[in-house]
Amino acid sequence: MMASSTKRNKAARIAGYIWRRHGGTLLALAAIALFLGAWELVAVGLKKEYMLPRFSAVCVAFGRLWGTPSFYRDTFATLLRAICGFAIAFFAGAAMGVAGGVFSKFRAFCKPLVAFFRAAPTMGLTLVIMVWLRAKYTPVCIGFLMVFPVIYTTVADSIATAPRDLLQMAKVYRMPLSKQIRYIYVPHAVPMMFSACSTAFALNIKATVSAEILAHTVGSIGVHMTNAAADLLDGTAMLFAWLLVAVLLSVLAECLLKLIERLCLRRYGNAFV
Repeated sequence: MMASSTKRNKAARIAGYIWRRHGGTLLALAAIALFLGAWELVAVGLKKEYMLPRFSAVCVAFGRLWGTPSFYRDTFATLLRAICGFAIAFFAGAAMGVAGGVFSKFRAFCKPLVAFFRAAPTMGLTLVIMVWLRAKYTPVCIGFLMVFPVIYTTVADSIATAPRDLLQMAKVYRMPLSKQIRYIYVPHAVPMMFSACSTAFALNIKATVSAEILAHTVGSIGVHMTNAAADLLDGTAMLFAWLLVAVLLSVLAECLLKLIERLCLRRYGNAFV
């Protein structure tokens, strides 16, 4: 009797430990399983593959993608466009964000432009950019326009809220502005900038693929989704499969950025205030 009670207590402690450490992950997995189960039941009940294919059919189509050479080439091409747009937006947004945080007049000057890009519809901007640029450059430009306001605003806000005691000390000791930016402003902005990058890159993937669809960019995830949508009989499952590819790209990129954030903060955490 005593041994049985001890085993139950030990099992309860183990279960409690697992729940405390991985409760969020378990809930996320349960939500995914519930969503997929509901999807399968609705698809079976609907019996209209051209409207909502079964999840099993999407998995089969997703598996077929891996056997086609164009899958790797075109997926990499879309990822490369997203990275190019993100990189340009990151460096431009970070540089202008530092300037906007330090100089209030510069921030006031940039405010209408940033507000415009935040409010403008993605599809509307894509149509305008298509008039100016070739189809293969349009997704890069749209990715830049979607990411830039996020990076700029995050950096400018974090710079503007830098510790006043450190700034006063720098003023007393007549520290040059370049050193203030390097040793006070930038370390304060880095943690918030990492968080913004994770959100911005996911937004960037969505904007890039949307632009590829509208611009009909050859050799891209977007054009494959357009071609699949045109095939009402057999293309819906393939459309969902390409959509799954775009989602996985976004999730993997976000996980990679969070890993880089943890590694940087773990190694250089003392440098950030």
